[in-house]
This record gives sequence, C-alpha cells and structure tokens, in this order.
Amino acid sequence: MKKTSVVILTLGAGLFTGILIIVILFQLMGVTLSDRVITSSSQGDYIKYNSDDPYTLSIIKQTQPLGSNYIMMVTGKSDKSYGHVISYIDPAPISDEEIKKTRVIWNNEGAEVTFPLGQKLYIPKERFIGLR
Repeated sequence: MKKTSVVILTLGAGLFTGILIIVILFQLMGVTLSDRVITSSSQGDYIKYNSDDPYTLSIIKQTQPLGSNYIMMVTGKSDKSYGHVISYIDPAPISDEEIKKTRVIWNNEGAEVTFPLGQKLYIPKERFIGLR
C-alpha cells in the first residue's frame, strides 16, 4: 500500500512538472492564447496614402500563458491580421479602460499616437504603407 502511494505521488509530481515546463516554454516562445482589440482608430477620408487605404491603428491585448501583453498594429483594408506592429510603450501599468483613452491623429505624413499619460509616438507613413 505504501509503495503504491509513493508511485502515485511521483507520477503526479512528474505530470505537474511537465505541465509547468510546457507553460513556461509557451510563454518564452511568445505563444498567444487570444487577441482582443481594446481600441482602434481608422484614417479619415481626408487622408489618402494611395496604398492600401484606409489604414486602421488598433491596440490589441494579447493573452499569453502567464500574463498579457499589448501591441499596436497598423493594418490596411485588405488583411486585418497583417501589418506594422509596435509594442505598446506606455510605461505605467494601466487598465484596458485607460488604454481606450489613447488618441490617434492621422495626417498626410503618418499617425501621431498620444498615450494616456501624455507621451507621444509618431509613426511615419513609410513604416506602414504597403503593409511593411
């Protein structure tokens, strides 16, 4: 009876360790379990880049095995799963509701992103037209 308990405990510990190793490997490899668009802004009709217009800048929450990550992605009308990707760089840990306060101003030269704490990021059109 005692030997059976030790075998079961050993198998359980081995299974737990194996699952933990797989979860850590998936995290290190950057495996995304789900994507959710938090907010997005599309280029206005008054802007024409003569490429894959209109473009949309989305802030996406990527759920990973041990947490989450935010990215900004500029996509064209043809394929919303492909585009120019930038890590969301607001330094403060904020909520999805705060991220929705991020503002995007589109102009003939690109897009200006203003984060909730006031930092600004300018993305020149050359970085995303033609879906680079």
